[in-house]
Amino acid sequence: MVKEFSSIVELKSIREQKSRLSERENELAEPMLTDLSMIPRIYEWFKELSDEDKKGRKMAVLQRKKFMFIILFLYSPATLAGDKMKVGLRDKLCEVLGLPVKSTLSKNLVNLTFHYRMYKYFRRDIERIYTALMERMKGEGFTFARW
Repeated sequence: MVKEFSSIVELKSIREQKSRLSERENELAEPMLTDLSMIPRIYEWFKELSDEDKKGRKMAVLQRKKFMFIILFLYSPATLAGDKMKVGLRDKLCEVLGLPVKSTLSKNLVNLTFHYRMYKYFRRDIERIYTALMERMKGEGFTFARW
């Protein structure tokens, strides 16, 4: 085979790999939940499970970030990988969290994935709360778009 023609085989392989990666990306980006009206209920459960709430204080920024991470994972996981947020989710989060301006939410979104990867206490707390929330949601009969 002429050396230059071998590029056709490589090109075909690259296209197949891209196709498989695109399919996997779509699978991972599919939200588990789609009903935004459930967010206030999840927020109430989050506050019950949150150590911060048990101390009787208003939710601190770090706790708010943990809640946002969990909600993004459930409703718009691609956002945690740098994509745009699902339409309507930003407004719902601002409403539930009592944030008067969307810029506060945007500032809190910065580096969420970094915090999760780098700070073990942040990660452990998210995982603990997420696990408990999933148990409650299953017990309440939540319908999951993907599992």
